[in-house]
Amino acid sequence: MLCVFGGINMPYIKGENRGQFTLMPESLDDYISEENPVRVIDAFVNKIDIKRMGFIRHTPSKEGRPGYDPRDMLKLYIYGYFNKIRSSRRLQTECSRNIEVMWLLSKLVPDFRCIADFRKDNSAAIKKVFCEFVKLCNGFELIDRNLMVVDGSKFKAVNSRNNNYNVDSLNEKIKKIENKIEEYIGELNRNDILENSPSENSKEELKKIISELSEKKAIYEKYLYELEQTGERQISTVDVDSKLMKTRHGYDVCLNVQTVAESKNHLVVEFEATSNCSDVGLLEKTVNKAKETLEIENIEVIADKGYRSNVDIFNCLSNGDTPQVYTHDNQECYRFDLEYDNQQLAESFETGILSKVYGKENVEVSITPNYIKQVEYVEVKVSDKYDTCDKKTLIEEKPLSDYFERDLESDTVICPMGQILKKKSTHRTQGVRYANKKACRECLNKCTTSKFKVVSFKGNHTIVKSNFYRHTRLKKILVEKQIGYKVELKFYPDKYKLKKRCSIIEHPFGTIKRWCDGSYLLLKGKIKATADLALLFLGYDLKRVINILGVNEIMARI
Repeated sequence: MLCVFGGINMPYIKGENRGQFTLMPESLDDYISEENPVRVIDAFVNKIDIKRMGFIRHTPSKEGRPGYDPRDMLKLYIYGYFNKIRSSRRLQTECSRNIEVMWLLSKLVPDFRCIADFRKDNSAAIKKVFCEFVKLCNGFELIDRNLMVVDGSKFKAVNSRNNNYNVDSLNEKIKKIENKIEEYIGELNRNDILENSPSENSKEELKKIISELSEKKAIYEKYLYELEQTGERQISTVDVDSKLMKTRHGYDVCLNVQTVAESKNHLVVEFEATSNCSDVGLLEKTVNKAKETLEIENIEVIADKGYRSNVDIFNCLSNGDTPQVYTHDNQECYRFDLEYDNQQLAESFETGILSKVYGKENVEVSITPNYIKQVEYVEVKVSDKYDTCDKKTLIEEKPLSDYFERDLESDTVICPMGQILKKKSTHRTQGVRYANKKACRECLNKCTTSKFKVVSFKGNHTIVKSNFYRHTRLKKILVEKQIGYKVELKFYPDKYKLKKRCSIIEHPFGTIKRWCDGSYLLLKGKIKATADLALLFLGYDLKRVINILGVNEIMARI
């Protein structure tokens, strides 16, 4: 067929005849260029010691049918996640039609069950492969070992919302089933009395329905018993490690994946799948894992408001790390009071916690006298304050913070005065309610006009602002016993570095969830989901490194 261009007839570009035989057939290697990323995958996997990584069947068995080399299966998965192919069935299809996969696996076509079982059975080994690539990037000097960012993101688990239950939903379902059983039993009794009366369901059908409802009720009661025994607030029946969490698009059953990204090239250096609904209390643990992977002693890490925990901040400082975390509202720094004896005071700057934090630019260390006194609580009205003082001093006990902080794991709340509030009840609109009547009776600062405070938390919220009223009680000093010393630590987060957080950590999350369809997980449980996540993050890091260095440079360094 001819086309007309500028008045001249020109033929279309034509391919070769499909039935034409070639005398010298082309090799597979001729189809793969020197700059094809598949060569990097092949070289990297061949360099790995699969026995040290812990892959099963790392040594061929002497008897039985031969199996596939774990290196070939690992190459197939890395290639698949690198090219947005995560399904084992689609990977099997690619083995028969994709020239790159044919070259990579030397024309092997494993069954999709073998492909799926490899990922499921080698979760820990695949995580070690990810860590091995991070160490390779560290050797290439692509990782900033000094400044990193920690953040958590919700990945949808293999568990629908219909298969997630809490105490309230289970009680409600059990009550509805009981009411339905009573209705069907009443209908069954009426059928027995009036045998000839018409009915929608026969006697056998009613018995079958009642039996099915009773079985379903027994299942719900079993779930309720498990919650009472474990102390958990919810249970997922398909993926037991997943929890109902608040996401950007509402509530969904997810795993909370903690991720560490370095600030130079935005490479992911560490991750962990957790069941925590919030990020509170996970900072120190995540930082320690990143240091273990990179084999370094101390790092500076940036985190958002979800990681605000005085315990975590203090533990990171005591480990020699610098946690750049947003402070609570209306606070410029984190404050920590340490008690020391006079004999230990001189040695504290050379050994222990102070030796690690002292000298940092954003840490102040001050030693002030700490008066230890014998005190007695007396009832004093505000209007009679100066009449009852005489020559003795009256002081007010100041709150430790301006917030009620909720611990989701222990299901308790710490009030601004440091007292623990326990769960009182659950309200349909107000959420979970906490109170401590005894602590409120003895409290010197009133945050309510009632006799005791009841604070409510909706969903997975962890902080509630507190208001204080005029004091109705004061603390009266009677006898001064002794004077000790108090070491006060003040940690000031770097506001400039906090602004860099989003540009570093949000890039990997956005890329993985959109580029590789990684917003959902394919495997159940934290252990197996780790393999899915490791391949996602490995595919992301591999693409980043190839874009930075190029295939030829990586091949030369490997």
